[in-house]
Amino acid sequence: MDNPTRRRLLEGVSVATLVLAAAGGPVAGRESTAADGTGTIEVSIVETDAPVPAGEFLRVTTELENTGAEDVRLGLELLVGEAEARIERRELTVPAGETRTVRQGFFTYPVPRDDEFPVRVVTDVGTAEITVSVVGASAVPDSSPDDELAVEPGTEVFFETGAIDPDGVQQTIWWVDGEQESSGVGGPWEAAYYAEAGADYFRYTFDSTGTYDVAAAVLPDDADESFVATWTVDVTAGGNTSPTIDDRTPAQDVLEIVRGETYTVEFTTTDPDGDLDRVVWWLTQADTILEITDLEGATDTASLTTDAFCHTCNVQPWVIGSDGTFTADEGWQLLDGDDAPDAGLSVSIRSTNSPVDAGDVLEVIVDLENDGTTYREDELDLIVGYDPERVDTQPVSLDGGESGAATLEFETAAVSQDQSFPVRVVGADDEAEVPVQVLA
Repeated sequence: MDNPTRRRLLEGVSVATLVLAAAGGPVAGRESTAADGTGTIEVSIVETDAPVPAGEFLRVTTELENTGAEDVRLGLELLVGEAEARIERRELTVPAGETRTVRQGFFTYPVPRDDEFPVRVVTDVGTAEITVSVVGASAVPDSSPDDELAVEPGTEVFFETGAIDPDGVQQTIWWVDGEQESSGVGGPWEAAYYAEAGADYFRYTFDSTGTYDVAAAVLPDDADESFVATWTVDVTAGGNTSPTIDDRTPAQDVLEIVRGETYTVEFTTTDPDGDLDRVVWWLTQADTILEITDLEGATDTASLTTDAFCHTCNVQPWVIGSDGTFTADEGWQLLDGDDAPDAGLSVSIRSTNSPVDAGDVLEVIVDLENDGTTYREDELDLIVGYDPERVDTQPVSLDGGESGAATLEFETAAVSQDQSFPVRVVGADDEAEVPVQVLA
């Protein structure tokens, strides 16, 4: 379990700030020039945006100058740290007598102290290297569970980092044993949880025995510092286990609901370690938290009475212990007791290619489902920004009960500062929203 390469990454590979030149300006990377028989390529790292706070995204700009008389096709890799972890590889052609600029980057690891490490650009015909550093991250003031915990193999753990500024926006990058596990741009559930609970969350199942290091880099917008929360998780026989969900009422999995009428669902939950804390009630395709209910002790009953409804959505409970142990139940599916055949097209955002460089095309992949039994047509609009603007439209259609997908996109503006903003996909019957990021 204790992988030496990962440990080296954890201890300083994923960090960055220039030591050789002023922050944000051109740099004199070490050049290596090599002839490949058809031309000569000079490789140089010409710019980074260092120094950056630990955990932030670090950009590296490389120039490839072909001083020969013929085009050269080559591969280019960005390697980070003493262990030379490969961040990205590209294949490209440098025309004769021309210079190609390549922009690459990566999220740095949220170390708590100032640190430095090498960055290398390696091509088939030459290399360039610089040494960079980061400014250490401050401790997150509010996080859970405790920073040291022991769990049984196969246990899922729920980690949280509180809002640095309750009125602000933040991005949180999650790491396990030095490997990045999230992009920092969460989906609609992450956004809904942050709005309701004032915290970012990360779910992770520890399948194998060993000791794991978990870290969260919290990056507030418009802040010149970063924050870090860390946990050590010992996965061992005899550790804590996830709560269980029993005695569900109603017992059936599917409920026919008349719109506007209230209904009640409940269950009994047991935590062998006596650490029950709360249950989060979700309405699934609606990406909505209906309620957060407090729990306590080793056994408790959770109950929800509501008139919330969307056809084919599930009322899904999450049970969370104060020790971070977690379990989720499929819950109860809701069907329209009156007019299920007339239900519309449900919309959810599967993924985006965020973060993107300013001026690049941002893509939004959308999943669609016809919740009814008859053929439906719709038109999807892509709305962006806090001052909403429609930037793309696409017609869609599905037979009853079928699912499908669509891609909407727009060209981002050439902004001079990193920007985060929401994008929303809107149909006649449903809509979904996620935050995205554009890098200057």
